Amino acid sequence: MGASRPEATYPAQLAHRLVEMLGEGSVEVTNAGVSGESAPSTLKRLEAFLTHGERPDLVIWQVGTNDVIFGGNPERLTALVRRGLEATAAADVATIVVDQQYFPLILDVGRYEQFVSAVDDTATERNVPLLRRYAMMKQWAAEDPAGFKGLFAWDHFHMNDKGYACLAQQLADAIAQAVSAAKAPPPPAGALRRPDAALAR
Repeated sequence: MGASRPEATYPAQLAHRLVEMLGEGSVEVTNAGVSGESAPSTLKRLEAFLTHGERPDLVIWQVGTNDVIFGGNPERLTALVRRGLEATAAADVATIVVDQQYFPLILDVGRYEQFVSAVDDTATERNVPLLRRYAMMKQWAAEDPAGFKGLFAWDHFHMNDKGYACLAQQLADAIAQAVSAAKAPPPPAGALRRPDAALAR
């Protein structure tokens, strides 16, 4: 929703960027997202896919926005995210969690942020890499309100092509960095690593 054409969705833009970074034929991105879906339905599909489908190298799980809108509660969201991350760990599949988006029409920011914390705390607890989309978007809205509004489609909720491009670039940079780190030769025995060289979780 919000993209002007299929090639402008964030999974399509992510695939394009990863191919540019990692090489032709090195990446295949499958868009398994369902617009309007909340965590219970996504979790069922995720568990079924991990059990019966072709096992992916990486799952990017964007979760939690619709659970706020449709009247869920943070405790249930915590349980659902924890169960999903347990499923990907059991399948030995790498995972990146993307938390909720910040958007101009949030009616109760305090309540909304309880759901954001539910996602963030669960990913941190499981030591799973997390893209803190909510915090980044909220900071952008405070620093550049006019530019921030340019990220959204006509409904001021779904992102447009530009917004999806930003999300795709953030994820592509993180994935390419992790791939490069995994390919790097190990340091010589006894070498000390600088603390700031560690990948952020």
